[in-house]
Amino acid sequence: IEVQIRLRDHLKRYPDFYNEEIFREVIEETESTFKEI
Repeated sequence: IEVQIRLRDHLKRYPDFYNEEIFREVIEETESTFKEI
């Protein structure tokens, strides 16, 4: 849950980052992290 909050806060600070392909990679890494947990 903390990761999601950090992601939302990050998106608010960097709206442009939301449209980058890098954002997709971050989500994939986040999902894989949740699976590991």
